[in-house]
Amino acid sequence: MKKPAESRLRNKLALPFSLLILLLLLTGFSYAYGTVASGNIHRQKEYLLTSLEHYITDCYASKGYYPLSLNYLKENYNLTYNDQLFYIDYQVRGANIRPDVAVIELDDSDT
Repeated sequence: MKKPAESRLRNKLALPFSLLILLLLLTGFSYAYGTVASGNIHRQKEYLLTSLEHYITDCYASKGYYPLSLNYLKENYNLTYNDQLFYIDYQVRGANIRPDVAVIELDDSDT
């Protein structure tokens, strides 16, 4: 038979222990979600840059010149992206010189 003092001590420790386990589980899930979300944004950034390069090359191959602005790609190639997440730096250097393109991920503090 268990002693009453042991039983009371075990009951007193059960709640804090359960809360600690719950806190650890929530922390683990939060970390896992942040890791997955971060990887998703990284893949979106890579896909956006790949799409931009494809549109720029397609424009030059079909029209004989590089797009003069990012708006040209938006209007003629249906380029869409989340401008709350990404900034596209599009630098034209000349009509027959491939533009410099960079996709910059915006921080939450920048939006």
